[in-house]
Amino acid sequence: MLGAFPDGGRQTRARRYSGPINTRIVLARRPVGWVDEGCFATEDVAEPEIGPEDVLLQSVYLSLDPYLRGRMNEGPSYAPGFALGAPIVSRVVARVIASRNARFAVGEHVWGFLDWAERVRVPRGEGLHKIDPALGRISHAVSVLGMPGLTAWIGAIQIGQPVPGDTVYVSSAAGAVGQLAGQFAKRAGARVVGSVGSEAKRAHLLARGGFDAVFNYKTTPPDEALRSHCPRGIDVYFDNVGGTTLEAALRHANAAARFPVCGMISAYNTEGDAGIRGLQAVLTKRITMTGFIIYDHVHHLPAYQARVAPWLRSGELWFDEDIVPGGLAQAPAALVGLFKGEAMGKRLVQVAPE
Repeated sequence: MLGAFPDGGRQTRARRYSGPINTRIVLARRPVGWVDEGCFATEDVAEPEIGPEDVLLQSVYLSLDPYLRGRMNEGPSYAPGFALGAPIVSRVVARVIASRNARFAVGEHVWGFLDWAERVRVPRGEGLHKIDPALGRISHAVSVLGMPGLTAWIGAIQIGQPVPGDTVYVSSAAGAVGQLAGQFAKRAGARVVGSVGSEAKRAHLLARGGFDAVFNYKTTPPDEALRSHCPRGIDVYFDNVGGTTLEAALRHANAAARFPVCGMISAYNTEGDAGIRGLQAVLTKRITMTGFIIYDHVHHLPAYQARVAPWLRSGELWFDEDIVPGGLAQAPAALVGLFKGEAMGKRLVQVAPE
């Protein structure tokens, strides 16, 4: 039975079971343009039962990421989206609450790509990664010491290759990836400029350190800001945004600039493709523009953690986690808010206490 929540947004499918109930969030309809809470439904289903070699998990933190918007589309055959009526899946930190698998003990924390659900059964424990308690907070496994951190490192350092004296520009600089990309480039000796979407984010980054200059693109046009803050041009542009921000970076790029392209969030909730103007600069300025997907680089994660975890423990590196309390039901609104620019750092939904 379908019925609207009191807020008129998400739907709920109520089902009756004689045994214990589990709750999950599924894709109710595909978004057209901006995603909204009506794209999701909560569903009560039977508590998952475990068989031989299976592991039962209690979700603790859901990771919310911009790429989820693309997965809500139908997608091409080589990269299909979420199925309608099926659970949303993202990185989840969870606690083992039952196990018939010798590799996983009750009480251990793991992360994996799991359903948005209170509890999840993982056949044979496949795809689960144990979280080393020495890493600090268990949420760090899906934030600063997980994929967002590795993304920042691969883009800013391995692809961007900043050297002392370079000017590095990072868009969406207050986000989970942008915060770290700027700090990594700064450690490499570069001058780092970031752009954000609010005065609060601008003040926060300047107070935290790691950026030489930060501007609010909503109040200062990028061309004007880049002329002011990057008078010698841009050597590395870490692109999280695309659109007119990428166009401005192309205009201010130096010869042989490097453009690691991590995301284009400005276009994720739009219909059609407006295109990018000024791409001739890639030729005339000999710009290297490299798109990358972090799942091609996951084998670097252990080495990344070994390098960066000491910086985090010593306070040389800072990072924000934007944790939304209130349980699983908050996930749809929290994801919509992410696309509206609400988050400062890595957005997570806390499903259960640590």
